[in-house]
Amino acid sequence: MKLQLIKNNNLNKENFFNKKELQEILNIYGSMVSSGEWKDYGIYVSKNIVSFEIYRKATENPLFEIIKNLNYKQNNKYQLKDSSGVIIKTSDALSSIIKVISKKKTSKYLNLVK
Repeated sequence: MKLQLIKNNNLNKENFFNKKELQEILNIYGSMVSSGEWKDYGIYVSKNIVSFEIYRKATENPLFEIIKNLNYKQNNKYQLKDSSGVIIKTSDALSSIIKVISKKKTSKYLNLVK
């Protein structure tokens, strides 16, 4: 029997949120769900980005999108967008994106969107 080594060049490439990133996102998501402000989420995955979409209601557009750029060359690996697609914050650290959501109440953004 001959052993064959299979070389996978994509093994070290990021294809999704890692465990720490997902934990940060789900911590803020869980607290907002328990307060009744958020109701649902969705995950969008493509070749270039992965996005965690937060919904107030499942039938509406996402209230927020936390986007991770998988092919970033410089800073700004993460983006936070509002329901109209406007970029609220870009950063190289996910924690600074999460701080924007946790410091400001969602109701302020809901009033701006309406």
